Amino acid sequence: MWNTIAQRLKGQKLRNELRVFLLILIYLTLSCRGGGVIQVSEFPEQKRSLPGTITLVNWNAQKFLNPQFTDDLQTLIERQKPDIVFLQESHADLLQMRQIGGYFAEGWSYPWPDGTTIGVLTLSKVAPDRVEPVPSKYREFSLAAPKLSLITEHSLPNGETLLAVNVHLMNFERWRLLKLRSQLDELKTIIEKHRGPVLMAGDFNTWSEKRLGLVEGLAEQLELKEVTDFPPGRTTADMHFACLNWLFGIKKDLPLDRVYHRGFTNHSVQVLPYDSSDHKPILVTMTLQSE
Repeated sequence: MWNTIAQRLKGQKLRNELRVFLLILIYLTLSCRGGGVIQVSEFPEQKRSLPGTITLVNWNAQKFLNPQFTDDLQTLIERQKPDIVFLQESHADLLQMRQIGGYFAEGWSYPWPDGTTIGVLTLSKVAPDRVEPVPSKYREFSLAAPKLSLITEHSLPNGETLLAVNVHLMNFERWRLLKLRSQLDELKTIIEKHRGPVLMAGDFNTWSEKRLGLVEGLAEQLELKEVTDFPPGRTTADMHFACLNWLFGIKKDLPLDRVYHRGFTNHSVQVLPYDSSDHKPILVTMTLQSE
């Protein structure tokens, strides 16, 4: 009799643990759903278009793990005066500035009440004419957050419009790259409809030749050129374990943060010396070809 009771209690315990696990799983899955796009700050300039020469800064914020990041970003914006800033792994309540406005696309919310939301943020001096979030069809690990990109469209002084694509690509996929291909196809569908200039930049997670090849294939199909003349210092997936590098196919010399363009000539590139993220910010100044 006691053995029977013990077995029933053990079975009940396992069922309770399974219920708890399923509840956590459901809660975690629901918490990963982005809630759309919100405006995070006002645009200071009333101009209708960006200038003919555009300065772009791209930076992965590493979820603000370093409390110095906000101050560094403010210093960067005050010194460099960029026209557009792309941030990945950012917060909505990033800064309180009058120099620049922005839109935040919500991706991941931490799974507890009032948990911080992480996503991509595009800042610019002039308000965009269109804003569109592009969440990936698949989630990281098939459960956690989808990766998110943010499209903004801006008027230009020559009458054309600039398509600005703030990219954060899928990361944790080693062999088949089905999820990465799907995400790139979604971006391709949007970009190929645009006939004017394009700036596409972000964290592409190009830590292997195979992953980089997919991104380069997309750029070739869309007639986008990569900015390649950066000085040394761009962030790479530089893990200190040779065995893990071999297992995951990580190439330590492949930069993760990249810039592609169409309709511009680039004449100034920098890797900026800020250490408040595990990524270095990169800066590109480009001029419209028609200018």
